[in-house]
Amino acid sequence: MRVLRHAVLYAIIIGIVSAPAALSADEAPLPPDYQTPVSIVTVLKAWEAPRSSVSLFYIDPAQVETEALEQALAVTSDGGEQVVQLSDRFLFAFDSAELRPTAQSSLNTVAALLGESASPVEVIGHTDSLGTDEINQPLSEDRARAVADYLVEHGIDEDRITSSGKGSTQPIADNTYPDGRDNPQGRQENRRVEVRYSRG
Repeated sequence: MRVLRHAVLYAIIIGIVSAPAALSADEAPLPPDYQTPVSIVTVLKAWEAPRSSVSLFYIDPAQVETEALEQALAVTSDGGEQVVQLSDRFLFAFDSAELRPTAQSSLNTVAALLGESASPVEVIGHTDSLGTDEINQPLSEDRARAVADYLVEHGIDEDRITSSGKGSTQPIADNTYPDGRDNPQGRQENRRVEVRYSRG
């Protein structure tokens, strides 16, 4: 009986995970004035967690070596700078620059990482292409400032940190598919806050 229950549960999970992919293949093109529902942004699924949400977050980040912190945050290199990309999914609510409680684990780990050097830190906010520049630009600036303020409150020297926003001008993924359909996964990647610093 236990084996049967496990088999049924496994089939249900597989069905849930595969259902969105099956539905997306038959989606019709969205109209030009389409507005994304708030629920798309606020509903979280366990399998969509970013790489930065790893087990290192449940211990004290200050006791973890630099290399482990960088691995936990999936730090990349860009022209001599180290880059932490933080998805807005756990940082902010839709159209808000107020940090969620779920932002604390990631940002505490960033603060621990930055505390091991004295290099300048640049915090940059980015949005996707939905909405106007008049909305996206100040939102990206406010979100970057919120992250910078949190880092200062958790031990990073204010003189080291600058913050700025780029709105939707620097995407790292396609906001739409080639046929014009909306690309939710690409937009999610573009909604981010970057923390840039140098080692040493």
